Amino acid sequence: MADSTQPRPGECGSSSEPGPTGVLSALPEELGSLAAEAVGRRQRQGTWLLELDLQGQPVLAVVAGVGKVRAARAATLLLEEGCSRILVVGTCGGLRRHLLPGTLVLCSRAVQADLSVRPGRESEPDPGLSEAWLAQAPGARKGCFLTSDRPVFSIFRRLRLARAFAGDCVADMETAAVAAVCASAGVPWAALRAVTDRAGFFGARSFQRHYPVQAGRAADTIWGLLRRLTPQ
Repeated sequence: MADSTQPRPGECGSSSEPGPTGVLSALPEELGSLAAEAVGRRQRQGTWLLELDLQGQPVLAVVAGVGKVRAARAATLLLEEGCSRILVVGTCGGLRRHLLPGTLVLCSRAVQADLSVRPGRESEPDPGLSEAWLAQAPGARKGCFLTSDRPVFSIFRRLRLARAFAGDCVADMETAAVAAVCASAGVPWAALRAVTDRAGFFGARSFQRHYPVQAGRAADTIWGLLRRLTPQ
């Protein structure tokens, strides 16, 4: 018989008290100023979890590594730790001309773009989390996050992806995997990323140029986001 005393995802041993907020990035620099606020650090299954206290709220941050497999694994660890919501931060490539380096893009839909099986490959973020985050990131645009296993550094691949999805869209390598894990567990999620390149010719050079400045911008908005989410 299952142990009913074990907390389920989104709980911390008590149904009346929400669990910590989970923050997930692919690379260390994408945690921005949050990493310096760690009050604890522990390792689980080879992955380091950073314990933070932001605005009086407990936060668990994890650097997942690049790609969908690592992202899904890290998201699962956060849920097993009792996180009640997950925020994805980092960088991305813009798939529209006006999505220039420095643009913040809030995820309106996450799609596993290289998955041929259609059922379950798309997920939508939590509306409340998304609207609160948008209010905290003035000038951010909403867009579809197209997640694949490799970066988009070919103009032909960029055009093919852009033609397949209407509206603003960006390329990344983790968000849809995290979204799928959260959706299966019934845990709210949202994602914000900063554009570093236009996902085409010279994309790698643009990424290298803009990444140091843009890497932590999305994560740095979490301070204000948690303040908005804290009951007054």
